[in-house]
Amino acid sequence: MLCMKENILSHIYWGNTILSYIISLLIVVAGTVVLVLVGLFINRWIKTVKLRNEQEIASGSHLRSIPVLLFLHKIVLPLIFLALLSIGLSRLTFNESVITTVNSIFTAIITLFVIRSINKSIELSFVKYFSKESRIPLEKSIKPLMVLVKLFFWVGGILFILSNLGYNITTAIAGLGVTGIAVAIAAQGILGDLFNYFVILFDKPFELGDFIVFDDKMGVVEKIGIKTTHIRTLQGEILVVTNTNLSVSRLHNYKKMQKRRVAFTIGVTYQTSEAHVKEIPVIIRNIIETIKSVPGVTCDRSHFKTFGAFSLDFESVYYVPSPEYPKYMDVQQEINRRIFAAFKNKGIEFAYPTQTVFLDGDGEIIKKE
Repeated sequence: MLCMKENILSHIYWGNTILSYIISLLIVVAGTVVLVLVGLFINRWIKTVKLRNEQEIASGSHLRSIPVLLFLHKIVLPLIFLALLSIGLSRLTFNESVITTVNSIFTAIITLFVIRSINKSIELSFVKYFSKESRIPLEKSIKPLMVLVKLFFWVGGILFILSNLGYNITTAIAGLGVTGIAVAIAAQGILGDLFNYFVILFDKPFELGDFIVFDDKMGVVEKIGIKTTHIRTLQGEILVVTNTNLSVSRLHNYKKMQKRRVAFTIGVTYQTSEAHVKEIPVIIRNIIETIKSVPGVTCDRSHFKTFGAFSLDFESVYYVPSPEYPKYMDVQQEINRRIFAAFKNKGIEFAYPTQTVFLDGDGEIIKKE
């Protein structure tokens, strides 16, 4: 019986014994099982780290191990599988026609895996690069760029595979070159927006979630695309603006503001007494320094600024330790309410536009002031 099994295993098919096929298959299968188990472990580890990141991000800490784990899961494990497949095939010998076919198939598989690995490596590198300077995930901003990069590598990989299969790709490359020139001439505006997309992505005048003001428009950035940027306005609609327009506009980014400087002016009547004129800056400063709606508000100054057309004008400046507009309005509302109450208690009158008319004895207007 043993002799019979040895004879079966010694049978030769396509230049190799059955035993050689079994050994090669066992190498590939055993290695694949180990890689699958390692992949499941790494995938579970990634989910655990992501969960910890969500819990830690509020406190300002961020775990850096996710890009490394993704690199192992998406790139290293597939490359190890290719190495196992190569080891398994190296134990077998085939005739020239089979070797040519196997080499072509193996080259195509390796090329596809290499392209996928390169694309994933670039994507992970971009994610890690941008995550160093911002806590807001920028995958949405990177996706348009990654589409272009992946398309470039996939086209190059397909041309490489066709070349290895014996096809003449010189004509195809020349055609792509002529087509590229024609497209570039016909789509200069689109290419300009594409260039400005790279300017926005790397120079980062704004990012996703930033509140920006440009020209007479304002809103929160929701999407940065290859051609356009989508901004959610205060009214709720989406404003679609080309990247070129944003790049050449004078842009105010309020998300970058650490604190808000506020200057406001109030006017009182010319009938206000000298004592009250001296007291008003002190009243306003005391009110600002005792604000309760937002902690940390500081008063910079409060002065009798100028003699207005119909009022004595007082200018005051203070700082709100937050870029958020609602908090600024809460502070200004409390200041206005308390100034109104204080002036009412002291009999100080707010000024409003007035005009003096001089009449003669017959009631005719002599002049107006």
